[in-house]
Amino acid sequence: MNIEPYGITNFCDDIRHEINGKLTLVGCYAGSLNFNGPPPGTLPTFAALINLRVPLHIQFEKISLRVIKTEGDEETTILEDEIENSKEHNEPSPVPVPSSGEEERVLLMAFPCKWTPIHFSKSGQIKVRAYLDGDLEVRLGALSVNFVEQPVEDRDAR
Repeated sequence: MNIEPYGITNFCDDIRHEINGKLTLVGCYAGSLNFNGPPPGTLPTFAALINLRVPLHIQFEKISLRVIKTEGDEETTILEDEIENSKEHNEPSPVPVPSSGEEERVLLMAFPCKWTPIHFSKSGQIKVRAYLDGDLEVRLGALSVNFVEQPVEDRDAR
């Protein structure tokens, strides 16, 4: 059982909202986004499904969500938002006992985000972070952005 907040972000080209309430992630990235050729590069759409889990025994008033794009030494915040926590969640709840075999009880939050278009001028990263009451940092994932050039001999062989 996990007693700390945790989560994961799925990076993709698009998120589609289906009629029956499902989300369809299109063009998912597995750890890195690679442009074929030299910088710069632009994606017409880019999306992230951010999933955050907070065990119910952790009390907090607000979550600050931040998505940061790094390009070399330059860092840009491309999303920043604050989400207030409901009073119902902040009612005292007992701390689960790991040896009791009880299921872990968590507050589950999902945040679909989309950028249209998104431009990259250098290799870097997209990092997702959440902060509970501005103090506790929860790392929710990162995606490497790379520019991959073909060696000259490979291009000449065509």
